[in-house]
Amino acid sequence: MPELITVCWANGKPYQPIYGVQGAMEIFNPSEPRVYSTMDALLREIKDRFPSNYIHLGMRKDYLLKIKIFLLFHLIF
Repeated sequence: MPELITVCWANGKPYQPIYGVQGAMEIFNPSEPRVYSTMDALLREIKDRFPSNYIHLGMRKDYLLKIKIFLLFHLIF
């Protein structure tokens, strides 16, 4: 589902990686509503398959604030 991923730009052009800084496409796009239902389904499946109540998402805080807020309010186990 590439439409759920944010396109990275450089020099006014889309899909431009800057090696060591960003890829051509990176994080989930918080402006795409389907990201939230996809994340919900993914994390529910992980919860069903693994016994721990904790999961490390490895997200960068500055990029994914909306997703983290969604997770806090919708997926508290």
